[in-house]
Amino acid sequence: MKLALKQKVFSLKESFQVMDEEGNPIYEVAGKLLSIGHKLTVTDMDGQEVAYIHQKVLSLVPKYFIEISGQEEVELKGHITLLKPHYTLETDSGKWEIRGDFMAHEYEMKRGRDVAAAVTKKWFTWGDTYLLDVDDDADVLTALGVMIAIDCIESDTSRGVSASVAEGTAN
Repeated sequence: MKLALKQKVFSLKESFQVMDEEGNPIYEVAGKLLSIGHKLTVTDMDGQEVAYIHQKVLSLVPKYFIEISGQEEVELKGHITLLKPHYTLETDSGKWEIRGDFMAHEYEMKRGRDVAAAVTKKWFTWGDTYLLDVDDDADVLTALGVMIAIDCIESDTSRGVSASVAEGTAN
């Protein structure tokens, strides 16, 4: 299944619309306006919650918890790397390895040797737009949760770099 995640630009909180291949909206993603750490809810078009993603705030590496349709949460854990982002996710169906190219904003999610999903960020769009290609429909919400968490990690990283640069120029 192929999905497109389109960030809503004029929003006070993190907000995405998720569309299918034909451009039909199938999910809405909304973050909490005031919270410590990222907390995002994924709802279907009837307003029913289908997933919840939240950040573990006090951690040396990025950690997010993803709950799908009331099932037990799974933990997305970042690993310390220099240039190639690496995350792992333990699920009932096996361990996922998520590796990316930070500069190209491309990620591959593997379960064992099989590719479960691939992500590409579209360039030159109004707001962040990601294309998510999921091999098995049963993995759609898990892959979507991982992609949303990675977007949060990237936005925190870019804000941290921007703050460091601004701080360095102020001295």
